[in-house]
Amino acid sequence: MSFFEVFGINALPYRCWAFLTFAVSLVMLGSLCSKLTQSRAAGFWAMVVWTMNSAMGDVLSWTAIYYEILCALFFLAGLWLLVRYVETGQLYYYLAQWATFIVGFAVLELNVVYPALAAAYALCCARRILPKVLPMFILSAMYTFWHTAVAPLPTSGPYKMYWDTSVFSTLWAYWKWALGPNRLIVLGIYPSAYRSLLTILLMAGMIGFLTWNIRRREWLTAFFAAWFVIVLAPLLPLRDHIGGSYLTIPLIGLAMWAGWGIVRGWRAGWPGRLAAVSLLSIYLCVSIPVARAVAVSFYEQSQRTHAFILGVVDHARGQNDKLILLKGVDTEKFVSAVNARPFPLFRLSVYLLPEEESNIVPDAELKDRQPFYADKTMTREALRKGPGNRFGCNRRRHTRRHL
Repeated sequence: MSFFEVFGINALPYRCWAFLTFAVSLVMLGSLCSKLTQSRAAGFWAMVVWTMNSAMGDVLSWTAIYYEILCALFFLAGLWLLVRYVETGQLYYYLAQWATFIVGFAVLELNVVYPALAAAYALCCARRILPKVLPMFILSAMYTFWHTAVAPLPTSGPYKMYWDTSVFSTLWAYWKWALGPNRLIVLGIYPSAYRSLLTILLMAGMIGFLTWNIRRREWLTAFFAAWFVIVLAPLLPLRDHIGGSYLTIPLIGLAMWAGWGIVRGWRAGWPGRLAAVSLLSIYLCVSIPVARAVAVSFYEQSQRTHAFILGVVDHARGQNDKLILLKGVDTEKFVSAVNARPFPLFRLSVYLLPEEESNIVPDAELKDRQPFYADKTMTREALRKGPGNRFGCNRRRHTRRHL
């Protein structure tokens, strides 16, 4: 909101701030992974894997979900401070970690799982600090109780939570999405034996490395895998609302898991090097073009939305006292522009004509659409005052015309 007061709807400042936050998060990820693995190379490859994942195309393109990047930064900062406390024993690192955890509740509700992450780290890498981690669960429980009291869980719609075996199918869907090949559909590559083979190879590499380490009682990789599952856990009951942006924070665990695997594979001689290079190549060759396609799609849609909104604003210039009626708005414009209620920012009263409702494809997330349509009495009164307050949109060319 403060950015709007200063910059209006100019996207560049928003994007600069989002990328700056992500850059700081990357530094924190590299440092954390390097400390945990005692390998700067593992930290470097963790940063590469996180950045290049196809799901990151969503969060790095969509300003409205900036909180995912910010929450990732808080998780990374909290764990980094906890690791420093283990390394040095200095109390202020422990207290700073608590402060980061508390402030994190102002960023995203997902912050409630941070104690589970800290406990997983303690169990796998520093069991002596486990008693100092457990009190954080009390604060998370209190927040959860308060949150559910103030905002009860939905009983219908896409955000209804299903506490049944569907959580496993949702986890499976996110796991395949995180690996990448199933998202090749974005590039027009549909399910095939080729796509399945790529997924199986990546999965075999990750699970094989995890199993090998567990058998050797090296629990660090188990912590990385636990990160992925723990952060996803609150989202798994949302079987009807699966999105790439939800992978932003869980992918940190997968990235450290993969980064450590690349380094260990490289150290294991030519068979390990061949496996590490091959799997990394598959991952990057799949993820990069998909992420780029996602980013381009966001850009193109944003440009259409931007032109549409400013077109209405330009048409209504000097007529703030009049009612603006829209005709010819399709589903894309309704979802990306009208539903976001941008026009009150320009002090405009904008509605769709009543007959336009048949043009909008029903959407479970847009159940109450009536406030966006003018009633018949309002329409007759507006038209009686004159035709100058109607605005039409040519769906093909996205141009304006006065009706």
